[in-house]
Amino acid sequence: MDKSQRLMSLDALRGADMFCIIGGSSLVLALCTVFGAKDCWLAEQMTHVVWHGFRHHDTIFPLFLFIAGVSWPYSLAGQLARGKSTAAIVRKILVRMALLVFLGFASSKFFAFDFANVRYAHVLGHIGIGWAVAALLALFVRSFVVRFGVLVAILVGYWALLKFVPAPDAAALAASTDPAIAKKVAEYAAFGTDGFSFVGNLVGWVDRNFLPGKMHELVFDPEGILSSIPAVATAMLGVFSGELLRRTDVSGNRKALLLLGAGVVSTVACLAWEPWCPINKKIWTSTFVLAAGAYSFATLALFYWIIDVLGCRRWAFFFRVIGMNAITIYLLMRFVQFRAISNFFFSGVAGLGDGSWSKVALIAGQIIVEWLLLLFLYRKNTFLKV
Repeated sequence: MDKSQRLMSLDALRGADMFCIIGGSSLVLALCTVFGAKDCWLAEQMTHVVWHGFRHHDTIFPLFLFIAGVSWPYSLAGQLARGKSTAAIVRKILVRMALLVFLGFASSKFFAFDFANVRYAHVLGHIGIGWAVAALLALFVRSFVVRFGVLVAILVGYWALLKFVPAPDAAALAASTDPAIAKKVAEYAAFGTDGFSFVGNLVGWVDRNFLPGKMHELVFDPEGILSSIPAVATAMLGVFSGELLRRTDVSGNRKALLLLGAGVVSTVACLAWEPWCPINKKIWTSTFVLAAGAYSFATLALFYWIIDVLGCRRWAFFFRVIGMNAITIYLLMRFVQFRAISNFFFSGVAGLGDGSWSKVALIAGQIIVEWLLLLFLYRKNTFLKV
């Protein structure tokens, strides 16, 4: 997105989302423990659900993908204004997708040449593929009605695939004598054996047969091959939002209301469908797309209205510093021992209280170190663009 076109609210929302990853969620959990409420509702929201269900922590990844979609109409308009050809734009989309996919598995054990244990499916690759397909659709299919039809077809088609085509090896997986697999199966035994279960979902079967390397869930990967299809739908919701925000014939207040309304519609559709399609992040079910979409629409509406419509911007600076270098800090966390740096500078403060307070101090210290590094890059006008 061009600097002249940047939405401050979008950078701030991306930063708020990334804040949860760089230590925000851990800080909330530690504070809940300090106040004797380690099992409270708020603490629970800072963790993922076991299988079916939906918590705040499950919104982090899809919101990031949604935001990537929101940015695309601005980026596309800027490229077209600079006279870029369609072929050049397509090349840029494909290069960005390939780079994100590469950065994803390169942050695993790729450079150790331990290819059998490289996790080729990754959050960054999932974002790259989902965003790229949504971007190409926006480039070549200008009709909103047609693209909305594609969105519905993705959601219904993916649901039908999981509902009516269970994993062919479900029975064998459930009866596996491999200790590691048997332990995994036992962990998810309460969720049945249908097409939305751990052993029965087709997503896992595709990964077991076609995905090389190591899988996050041992016998399938939450960012695997088949779940890339509904990820496209999440990115498309973001693209639709970005196209709305770019319109000059709609007031800022009305844009915020329309986004909020989209969140309400998405929530109602999700709840109506949920009895037949469980909300599940790990296999990215169609209702999960709607649940995460509802949250994304609502948070975007709130940030946009407060920051870009009302002009209340100062409070958002902390998050904008993170959001404008979100991928930078995400990758650095793989290579830089920020917790060790926090221990070096904040161990004295941490030692002033008991174990619970010590954890709060060290997590807060880690966030401070990470944010100051990003502030330095911000002041130097240095941003990693992929």
